[in-house]
Amino acid sequence: MKKYIHILSVVLSATFFSCDDLDVTPLGQLAGSNFPASDADAIALTDGVYYPNVRISTALGYVIDLTSDLEANAENENSGGYLLGVLNWEPTNSYVLTVWRNLYEIVTRANDVVDKAGEASDLRRRLQGEARFLRAYAYFYLVQLWGEVPLVLHNVDGATAPREDIEKVYRQIVDDLLYAAEYLPAAAEYPATDRGRAAKGAACAYLSKVYLVWGQTSTLTEKAKERYAESVRYADLVTGYSLEENFIDNWGNYNRNGKESVFSVQHLQGQYAPGDGGNHLVHCSFINGFSNDPAKLPHVYATSNKWYDDFDDRDQRKRGTYIKEYRNPDEQHPDSVFVFDRVRYRKYVDTTNISNTATVRDINRTVIRYAEVLLLKAEAINERDGAPNAEAYDAINQVRRRAFRQFPVTAASAVADLPAGLNYEQFKERIQQERVFELTYEQNRWTDLVRWRIFVKTLKEAVSNGWIDAKYLKQNVQPYYYRFPIPKTQRDIAPELLWQNYGYDGSTVTENPYRNYEPGWTDR
Repeated sequence: MKKYIHILSVVLSATFFSCDDLDVTPLGQLAGSNFPASDADAIALTDGVYYPNVRISTALGYVIDLTSDLEANAENENSGGYLLGVLNWEPTNSYVLTVWRNLYEIVTRANDVVDKAGEASDLRRRLQGEARFLRAYAYFYLVQLWGEVPLVLHNVDGATAPREDIEKVYRQIVDDLLYAAEYLPAAAEYPATDRGRAAKGAACAYLSKVYLVWGQTSTLTEKAKERYAESVRYADLVTGYSLEENFIDNWGNYNRNGKESVFSVQHLQGQYAPGDGGNHLVHCSFINGFSNDPAKLPHVYATSNKWYDDFDDRDQRKRGTYIKEYRNPDEQHPDSVFVFDRVRYRKYVDTTNISNTATVRDINRTVIRYAEVLLLKAEAINERDGAPNAEAYDAINQVRRRAFRQFPVTAASAVADLPAGLNYEQFKERIQQERVFELTYEQNRWTDLVRWRIFVKTLKEAVSNGWIDAKYLKQNVQPYYYRFPIPKTQRDIAPELLWQNYGYDGSTVTENPYRNYEPGWTDR
């Protein structure tokens, strides 16, 4: 069995990080003024940057998926998850706070590597690249979820860091990713013991995604085409990856960090404090196993069977994304098939150990894979040129050909390929639809709807069209949900620096900054 990157070490003690203050104590200072003294020390310090990413999988899933049209929550009605699902979150929401804290812990740990590890060798530059990739990864979530955020690049500055201009945050993200793309090795160049570390392909994939989102959401519209062009360029630099023939192999423990995985969070038994694998996306999607009892729905589930029914039956993603029926291994009759009234998520369910999947929780969390890189390229070309070209068609059609098992994916397919002659709007609609088919339950939906500026429209229409039940309260979506609130405990530390986003308790912003995002706004 191959050994993967291990992220627990003595430097990861919780005492090294304060969750209540951006002015955290740097790991390097705690370990001594001359730490890291050796390459082994520098590796251990860098390993520590990965750890908060293990802790954040569930919270990111809740914040990005539950707040969309696709997902609902069946937990206690006073829980943070339930409130996210019914679009009723406030600055005290526990999952919003968890995401903020852990993203800034990644930043803090990455800053220590950047400031302490140096660049005296190829190894040290590689470690710098890993740290800077992870810092960019954290800030990309932060800027999408909260907008202006404190830009802390040296831990001694944490206590006095104000919320920074969004353009400046994006420039820092790109700067970090460019460094990572230059000094990180290709994934195949890592030894087996280091599988799961950030690689050159991950940096290029993130540059493609960041440039696309930055171009779509920036107020500097004159820069948009230039950023779309960069998105396409970096998508083309993501090499050494290919699509899995079987879609579901992307979430099999037998295929960790497979050929399609560009960057994944490593969830392994024994690496998480409770002793399980730590990926509660597994737990939450199949917590009550084989049951149709309305009182025993899993913690997260699809708002409607519509999303399952929308798939073409020939599309392997239908049964790779959802479970509608499955053999229950606990039944005495081996051919017994259980049919779910409400579809469950199939991704992150270990069907080789389905009875224990909700407690073992050790399937890697996909962050970005090659199929998404192809979709990013297709979308960026359409945005850059105002119409799709042959390259854009080829990129999206490769994803669709795999879905319909038309191989090789580089050959034309009468079954899978999009019709020729689509204009900009038609192709954009197909991209948006394809991202649902391909990426559901992979923490993209809220961020997608927000960057496309169709968040309010989509949720309201989903209810009014009868696609989801009004009991999920998605129709109550408000314009100020284009940003999450700064967590109250963080604002209590420095309220004059961490001003609250529009619409939330404690905000002094009086004018709706999202008024022109979509037609038909209603203020709070």
